[in-house]
Amino acid sequence: MQTISRVRGFTLIELLVLVAIVAILATIAVPDFSASIKNDRDISQLNNLLTSLMLARSEAIKSAADVSICAGSNTTCSGTSWANGWVIYYNTVPPGVTNPIIRVFPAISGNNTFTSDGGYSFTFQENGTLAPTPPAPINFTLCDPRGPVYARSINLIATGSAEGAAKVGYRVDGSTPLTCP
Repeated sequence: MQTISRVRGFTLIELLVLVAIVAILATIAVPDFSASIKNDRDISQLNNLLTSLMLARSEAIKSAADVSICAGSNTTCSGTSWANGWVIYYNTVPPGVTNPIIRVFPAISGNNTFTSDGGYSFTFQENGTLAPTPPAPINFTLCDPRGPVYARSINLIATGSAEGAAKVGYRVDGSTPLTCP
């Protein structure tokens, strides 16, 4: 005798319930994912400037020449916003180097702003210190459209050392809240 076996699978009702559950979970997860993307973008942009400051300082020490970093896209340093990009270049081209520009960084994305309370141009001397010596540490602030609670900062001191703040929304000291334009 031949036996008939039942074919197993999803019914239409079970499939619709599954689709509804997936839609609800996606609605809950997407806002968190978008915040993660914004946070990662902010960290990347901050790290680009921090790395640039360290690169300018190390090139000054390595080449025994003054190296500048400034807002803008060329050595005229005509920029008025770090958000529009920055350039690292030799003030005096060392022997064996043909191009004074070390590296150019493009504008940042995401409608973010990048400000500095110390200006738009800094020069590292061959010993790694800033010239002229700033009277106080220079603070860079990266703000995104979410406001100062999500702002991040970098501190640049007279010795040429740069440090990123560990606490979001505060300066490197951890107690001074950041403000955004």
